Amino acid sequence: MGRRWTDEDIRDLKQLAQRHPIPKIAEIMDRTVGGIVFKAHKLKVSLRSRHRDNTRISYVDLGAAGFENWPPKL
Repeated sequence: MGRRWTDEDIRDLKQLAQRHPIPKIAEIMDRTVGGIVFKAHKLKVSLRSRHRDNTRISYVDLGAAGFENWPPKL
């Protein structure tokens, strides 16, 4: 389990999400890509970078994000 998210971390994530791609946010915040994606999803924060263009990232490596067995097989 990683570090807990502080109010300052959450504020930074919301600001960075408006300007940077996910890997850059993870590097700046010293967190994993999976941690960034998971927290943004829980907070309903869009990870669409508005700085360069309006394209949404269409592929996330779920294995690298820590979701090797997702979705579960039913």
